[in-house]
Amino acid sequence: MNAIFDDFDVLVTPVMCDTAVPVRRWEGRGALWTAIGMGRFYPFCVPWNHLGNPAMAVPFGFAADGMPLSIQVIARHGNEATLLSLAAQIEAERPWADKTPPLS
Repeated sequence: MNAIFDDFDVLVTPVMCDTAVPVRRWEGRGALWTAIGMGRFYPFCVPWNHLGNPAMAVPFGFAADGMPLSIQVIARHGNEATLLSLAAQIEAERPWADKTPPLS
């Protein structure tokens, strides 16, 4: 999988398959049930976490329902500086620190 970084500096994916996990979704289900459930909800993160590549989730706006969205940015091993630089550039273009989703 890391061969992709022979041609590209970073890989950008969604972080989640939906906007939010319901509170207590896996409560009382045990570690294995929770890990499998999270792997299905966050499938784009699992392979890179397993491989140990530097990766970060970066806020990237809001869904139609007002919930926050984020992207995952992944780099080759040892290239955390590229991720931090790219995250700063994204935040400069899409400021998010003062924005919050509506509370119900």
